[in-house]
Amino acid sequence: MKPKLTPAVSAYIQSITSKGGKARAEKYAGEQLSEWSKRGGRPRALDSEALARLRKLVSEGKTQAEIAEQLDVSISTVVRAMKREGQGNPAND
Repeated sequence: MKPKLTPAVSAYIQSITSKGGKARAEKYAGEQLSEWSKRGGRPRALDSEALARLRKLVSEGKTQAEIAEQLDVSISTVVRAMKREGQGNPAND
């Protein structure tokens, strides 16, 4: 059975969930946010240039952590990109 939310709990949840949008608005210019929204939302973490660098780093035998650090992304982003590229997971630490 799903519990009912009180108005106070609903207000709290709303205040917490809106923080991401507020932080993004502080970090990026309005023009940039507008451009992203026109293209359908959040930009890719790795563009085609970064994907080429990722392939090169994998071929050099770099670990997920090393690749993530060099590309300034998270390890999970590296893993997802490799799966999309069809190259499997790079070596773990």
